[in-house]
Amino acid sequence: MWLVIAAGTLIGLIFGVVPGISGMLAITLMLPFLFVMSPMVALPLIMTIMAIQFQGGAISAILLNLPGTPGSSATLIDGFPMTERGEGGRALGAAQAASALGNILTALVALAVIPLILPMIVALRSADMVFIILLGLTFIGVLASGSMIKGLLSGGVGLMISFVGFQPTTGSERFIFDNLYLYDGIPLIPLMLGLFAIPEMVALATRGGHIAQSQVPIKGMADVWRGVMDVFRHKSLVLRSQLIGFLVGALPGVGASPATFMAYGHARQTSKNPETFGKGNVEGVIAAESANNACESGALLTTLALGIPGSPIMALLLGVMTMQGLIPGPDMLTKNLDLSITLIWVIAVSGVLGIAICLPLAPRLSRVAFIPGSLLVPIVLVLALTGAFSYHARFEDVVVAVIFGLIGLIMRRFDYNRPALLLGFILGPIFEKFFFIALKADGPYFFMRPISLALIAAIIAVIAIGPLKALIKGVKSRRGEVKA
Repeated sequence: MWLVIAAGTLIGLIFGVVPGISGMLAITLMLPFLFVMSPMVALPLIMTIMAIQFQGGAISAILLNLPGTPGSSATLIDGFPMTERGEGGRALGAAQAASALGNILTALVALAVIPLILPMIVALRSADMVFIILLGLTFIGVLASGSMIKGLLSGGVGLMISFVGFQPTTGSERFIFDNLYLYDGIPLIPLMLGLFAIPEMVALATRGGHIAQSQVPIKGMADVWRGVMDVFRHKSLVLRSQLIGFLVGALPGVGASPATFMAYGHARQTSKNPETFGKGNVEGVIAAESANNACESGALLTTLALGIPGSPIMALLLGVMTMQGLIPGPDMLTKNLDLSITLIWVIAVSGVLGIAICLPLAPRLSRVAFIPGSLLVPIVLVLALTGAFSYHARFEDVVVAVIFGLIGLIMRRFDYNRPALLLGFILGPIFEKFFFIALKADGPYFFMRPISLALIAAIIAVIAIGPLKALIKGVKSRRGEVKA
């Protein structure tokens, strides 16, 4: 078993670091071998790769502004600015420690709350899911480090882009323009790589020098340990972000990306220095990495207990379980309880192995920030475009990456929020699916359910808290001026 976990840890880290492939591709490539393995080998191997991929994805997100996995997208918002400041080692230390704690603590929570959380999940209906996703969308404005209006506009553009393609519920084709490539919509990986990687590399090539704009010397493990200690200094934030990740992960079909953005938005709202988010605040890195790893424990519970994949990658786990003759559902928590507990423990153990591998390498990895741009830019651009091409092995994916690279350049130039666009794009299809189901099941009054009304109140609170804080701050400053 230990050998299986070690192998899965290495595979997950490698596939997580390389942009555009992720752990999902690793598992897909291994499917022919997984079907002939015993369940006690195949399923822990898959679970290890799933749990560890985010620790690899954080490395490329922080150092190169290239999210190795979609779940690492929120990490780059503050992780890459820290690298530009010469604090890449600190950001890596914080990310790895937060990820490991996310794996370990939420695995323990998953074991404890199995009897409690499953009735809650069953009680949720499609109408409630609509408002949970809307709650995630309200964080678009919060994500905007400058103007909330620009953040909401960016998110709205992301939503519009997500509507490209065939709509299975209505049977209509939207914005396809007789192009078969657009029938399945704009692909996520090429969009993500183009939106984040290309603008940063163009900016680096334009200004010259290297990624780190500061001449702060690399302090080796001292800088990395500073990041680790940052995590323990923000214990409350870690626990709150893990709770968000765990609960959002338990919702069927949502995945890690919305969880990380919601945790990031919560961190910014509750921070004493919200204006520093997006400019290299370590709290943003901690919140995102705590949530994305916690998400897997919640998603695993839903998959095992209800037979409903809590995330896209869990659908693969479900497929392998079925091929192995296992029936997902209540039987997994009764007849196969030993296997279910093993899978949960694998999440915790992989977190320990991941940090044991990544922390010693962090000082060397952080030197990437000081590689001359003339050498780094072509390497990263080739990586980004190769990652886009490898998604479906189609040249059109490269074209999409380039187009969104240009869009990203424009957004960067005029200070529009690229992560907000990505969040709108990710949540759009999920929102649309549950909206149509709710409308069909409950009619136009689906929002009158008690849970839905509570979620609507939470949405209003999230929207109002920013202006209220600004108003209170303005009143206090005016009182101070009067006293002076």
